[in-house]
Amino acid sequence: MTQPITTGASAVAGAPRSRRIGELVFLAVIAGFSAVALVMTGFIREPIGSSNVLGARVVPYAVTGLMLLASLGAIVAVLRGDVGEPDEGEDIDAEARTSWKTVILLALSFASLMLVIPLAGWPAAVVVLFTGASLALGAARWWMALIIGLGLGVVTQVLFGTLLGLSLPPFGTILPGVLGG
Repeated sequence: MTQPITTGASAVAGAPRSRRIGELVFLAVIAGFSAVALVMTGFIREPIGSSNVLGARVVPYAVTGLMLLASLGAIVAVLRGDVGEPDEGEDIDAEARTSWKTVILLALSFASLMLVIPLAGWPAAVVVLFTGASLALGAARWWMALIIGLGLGVVTQVLFGTLLGLSLPPFGTILPGVLGG
């Protein structure tokens, strides 16, 4: 049997204060990013003599404008009491605390891209990212995560860097000229 969906003032009364605050903080961050992106879109340079009728700013203005309107609408909805239902699952412990060690290790794995890409190139950065994230999330075999990360790095380099021509550096400053790079 399903539970009735509760909205409005009764939902606000039943929703924990921390969940409502969390939703509002998330929506405020999205609205802030949208506003910054909307302002930054004005700095996109249009080529002189471009024959394009719409220009390079139309899509960014449309997307960020819609994102800002949606986030502001969602903020109003949460303030009026329309809060989301908490996630349910078979093997989810709703009372479990956040593992900050895992969160920090994942953030460091992603932040490593800023250092590893310029120094060692895209494939090596993917190896570090995938291996670090896998170990942070509890991978049993570190060497398997390393091999899969290497495979992902090489495949994405070949597909996106070579075949599509995107600027993914295959080698950084530490690995110049390796394998003909």
